[in-house]
Amino acid sequence: MSDAGAYRLTRERNRHVRARPWKNVKGQAGRGQAKQEVIDAGADQAAAAETRPISAPPGKAAQFIKQTAVRVAGLPWLAIIFMISIMAPITVRAGPVLLLPYRMVLLALFFPLLIRWLMGKAGPILLMDKLMMFSAGWAVLALAMNHPLGQVIEPIGIHTVEFFGAYMLGRVSIQSGADFRKFARVMFLIALVLFPLAALESVTGRPIALDLVPNSISHVNIGARWGLRRAQTFFSHPIHHGTFVSTVVGLAWFSFNYSSGFMGRVIRLGVVCVCTAFSMSSGALMAMVFQLIFIGWELVLRPHPKRWTIFAWLCVAGYVVVDLFSSRTPFHVVVNYATFSSGSAYNRILIWNYGTDNVWANPLFGLGLNDWIRPSYMSSSVDNFWLLIAMKYGLPASLAFMAAILLIVRRVSLAPLTDLVDRAGRAGYLVSLGGVVLAGATVHYWHGIGAFVLFFMGTGVWAAQSFGAPPAPPDPDLTTDATTDPVKPAPPSRRRPA
Repeated sequence: MSDAGAYRLTRERNRHVRARPWKNVKGQAGRGQAKQEVIDAGADQAAAAETRPISAPPGKAAQFIKQTAVRVAGLPWLAIIFMISIMAPITVRAGPVLLLPYRMVLLALFFPLLIRWLMGKAGPILLMDKLMMFSAGWAVLALAMNHPLGQVIEPIGIHTVEFFGAYMLGRVSIQSGADFRKFARVMFLIALVLFPLAALESVTGRPIALDLVPNSISHVNIGARWGLRRAQTFFSHPIHHGTFVSTVVGLAWFSFNYSSGFMGRVIRLGVVCVCTAFSMSSGALMAMVFQLIFIGWELVLRPHPKRWTIFAWLCVAGYVVVDLFSSRTPFHVVVNYATFSSGSAYNRILIWNYGTDNVWANPLFGLGLNDWIRPSYMSSSVDNFWLLIAMKYGLPASLAFMAAILLIVRRVSLAPLTDLVDRAGRAGYLVSLGGVVLAGATVHYWHGIGAFVLFFMGTGVWAAQSFGAPPAPPDPDLTTDATTDPVKPAPPSRRRPA
């Protein structure tokens, strides 16, 4: 038994021994039998609770850290290596090819993961998997149709590995609710480490994290916002830092520790939100705000079974109202309030207008690597992750990708999970994924953070594998102050001995 399990076993035994409910039983033999039954019941409950999340007992911070380390030790090593490689601020050149650490990990794992998936060792092949494969395959075809094959061999390989390979890594390495809870713990611990580094970088104006790594990548100084430097920590750009940490918002509230109290959730959420805000990235802040809205809605309307249906209809009604009574389109209104300046908002509107024109001009195979048509005063940057996929690879690749995301959200949402902690993990996954997906309309995810977004999509598919099974009981209270273990010891039997 692990140290955490031994600690629980001792705690449960001591609690039952102190209670001594067998004193009310008459007869020495009866008392002895009742005593043993109670101790055995406490031991069984403690052993069963060994696999559950552990909340920090008051005044036992060291014990909590030790238990957390025990839980994290079981995380599939492929996922943790990839997460570390995302933050490694170094580059390696192999001739003309620039090999980033995360890219080398994906290259090494691509075929083993693909074989494992095709053999069914990661569960059945689902429709969303086929849609993701189709999107990646169509992108390869689009590049081949727009350029000579000799010129696009490297871009084809990089896109396939970073798109479908990253998705497969999350899909194969996270195979259960227990795996996902450990993944959520590691994500929060990474955000906790990044928090002081981001704070120091923003306040002092120096790339503290990159200075700690010899021969690291160059820092990006794109100006200050609100008097603070835009923190990038170990990442190649502040947007990457903000997007990575913003995915932890939903995980910190729902998935990190189901049995923790309300104040523990608030503290974790505050750390993650402040760490995200130090990036001063409108896309990351939008992802964070969306997740906070989702959490607030769940917190207020949790008892209502149709709360998310109501939320969807309210969004539709809001769109119609803005479209009817505003002189601007709903997209223009959202972009105007989601950016730091009117100039940035106007630029994103121009990107949408001219970008969609390029899509309609090349709907089947897109532009490939060719430059897009736009006014000379606009830069080549496209601050819209979803639009750029349609521009580069055509509508079939883009629509298949979006259909896969919608299918993942639907099947994960409706999966009949019976374990309460698995349901909390599902809630954290859906909230975090929703924030990142919606924020992608105002920012581009490229290189490492783009691969991470695809990896994160795959980490929740474990829940979709039970889609179509018999329905489970109603969702538990995922937002209540639950300071005790969800599993309580069985009450002692009141039957008198024969």
